[in-house]
Amino acid sequence: MHYTEGKGVTADLAKAAEWYRLAAEGSLAPAQYRLGSFYEKGRGVVRDLAEARKWYQRAADQENVKVMHNLAVLLADGALGKPDFARAARWFEKAAHRGVRDSQFNLGVLYARGLGVKKDLSAFYKWFAIAAKLGDGDAAAKHDEIANSMPQDQLVNARKAVSSWNEKAINEDANRVESDAAWKGKPADAASAADMGLVKQAQLLLGNFGFDPGPADGVAGPKTLEAIRTFQSREGLPVNGAVDKKLIRALASRMI
Repeated sequence: MHYTEGKGVTADLAKAAEWYRLAAEGSLAPAQYRLGSFYEKGRGVVRDLAEARKWYQRAADQENVKVMHNLAVLLADGALGKPDFARAARWFEKAAHRGVRDSQFNLGVLYARGLGVKKDLSAFYKWFAIAAKLGDGDAAAKHDEIANSMPQDQLVNARKAVSSWNEKAINEDANRVESDAAWKGKPADAASAADMGLVKQAQLLLGNFGFDPGPADGVAGPKTLEAIRTFQSREGLPVNGAVDKKLIRALASRMI
């Protein structure tokens, strides 16, 4: 059964893409990841894999974990030309070390086939075993089969590598954005995009009026909240530090 998106849904996605672009251009990694995903899938924008790769690369450079995997898939699939298995393997490995099961599985496959890396049965077993340990059903079904094909001494070393593996910590700033409580129950894309967009818009306006909200990055940090409260106090508004449409209207009214 096939469905088409209605005009309202398409308009909402286009608006979400605009908000994501605003935050992505302010170097917010989760927004760069989302914008790249929109371009990869043609959601709210014209599908453009070159643009997808550009935004994925920027987010991956900031250590956004999900985008590391997506970028590796684009590279391995040759979506923009010839497959680049060597670069794909590097990004799969970065994501694999941070607990991304699909990256662990795909990295194991590359080691099994010698694509972008030296063929290595021990590494193949290691990543499939780790993925299985973290709940990947396909890896769980196959890693015993791999073990049966390995020399005993090689298997012992591979199992030691699995038992000694520890997941690397992720960069929280590059992977999570706290949403305003007022957006609870709203679609995740629209909520997070609008939230980031409002914050950045407020930061830009505050900066224009001589306040110091810190970098216009879409994140309501301490400096941004302090600048908002100072503005609210001077304008005789409730001093609550809230980033909402009332604040944007109050800031915009100063431009008239």
